[in-house]
Amino acid sequence: MPLDEALAARMAEPDFWPVFLFDDNAPDVYDEDAEDQESHVTRFQLGGGFALVLDLTLALEYVDLALAAPGLPEPVTVGWDDQAHFHPHVMPWPELDLLCRAVALHDPKLRHPGPMLALLCRFAFLAEGDDLDAVTPLVDTAFGLMRPGDGKGGVRAETRDWFDLRDLRGTGVVWSSRADGHRAVDQHRDDGLPLYSLRVPDSEDFPFVEWSALLAQARERIGVTVRDRALRDPAVRQALDRCSAPDGYEHLAALADALSDVGYAHPVLMRAVTHPSHRAEACWAVETLSGLPQGELVARWFGPSPLAGSESWRLSLTLPGAERPWRFGQQVAEELDTALQEAGLGRAEVGVSTSRQEGGAYVHVEDRLDLLIRDDLSRGVTITARILHSHRAAETATLRHAGEKDEVIPLRLPT
Repeated sequence: MPLDEALAARMAEPDFWPVFLFDDNAPDVYDEDAEDQESHVTRFQLGGGFALVLDLTLALEYVDLALAAPGLPEPVTVGWDDQAHFHPHVMPWPELDLLCRAVALHDPKLRHPGPMLALLCRFAFLAEGDDLDAVTPLVDTAFGLMRPGDGKGGVRAETRDWFDLRDLRGTGVVWSSRADGHRAVDQHRDDGLPLYSLRVPDSEDFPFVEWSALLAQARERIGVTVRDRALRDPAVRQALDRCSAPDGYEHLAALADALSDVGYAHPVLMRAVTHPSHRAEACWAVETLSGLPQGELVARWFGPSPLAGSESWRLSLTLPGAERPWRFGQQVAEELDTALQEAGLGRAEVGVSTSRQEGGAYVHVEDRLDLLIRDDLSRGVTITARILHSHRAAETATLRHAGEKDEVIPLRLPT
């Protein structure tokens, strides 16, 4: 099995992905009577002693990613994700895609896009130069195969949530080479999403040497397939050229025949060409066989990403608690979350509730709600204003862009 059997079985249960993705509406799986909370460990093997080790504790909403390598006595954490002090920014998107491809070539049972991409994409982020056209189809496919039937057309909710949380383009993120030659990431601005990474230039915790060796191992595994003499056969090159066109998916059968005629038999790539689990699997296989730059054919086959040009805004809504029930903030958050999600505009949740002690009793001071508005800020603000006006709370509420202290967004109803 490419995955731990217990984890593979758990992933098939309806509540796994909502809990794993920290969905606000996920069921509570914490068992206060259990001595050990439910946890799973699985290894994505690359060969040569290299592996990515995923350790997740669902009940505690904690996911750890570690690197196992020949130079390390035990796996070393490269990032983690939780609801508190997370450091999930481990790698740029191209590295995750590269590693998923290489692991799939090493282990025929672990297909790409598939469980590895769906489980590890939380540790990848977008930076300057990353092409959404090459990203969206693979992430969408991975979640579609893991959660069939949950999509509602267009970009999947999991893909959009990942994009909102991991799009660091335009936030001052830069890559540089350390004195030892290994790549490190830093952030030179404090607006937009912040970078939380162990892979910063002065880090003493990130295994830079071993991570570079991991990537070299992945490139070599893919390079072996490209150097196969059978791929230089004229009939194979002609078939690959046809498959490299925007309508290339229609010519896969001819490519499979050409490869068979010259005796090419790589089990993973031949399966991806002849019986792909999805068009995206065939796409990266053809891309690899053709020696095209990573992601180029994905963008060509699938066209512009629906996320291109999309925007999101993080807002902070403060609700005074005086003369309001203790659950007032939670009630508004629930109504607002439902309205925003039904409109496809984002979500809302309670961030912080404060109180103070007066005369031996606690008095509710205020609630702060965290809002995410997608694509249409004006419409999202209007929905927020309507709900607040319905509770006669618009006049005392304060809506601002997250992190801003001066500019207040008016909560007026449209005339």
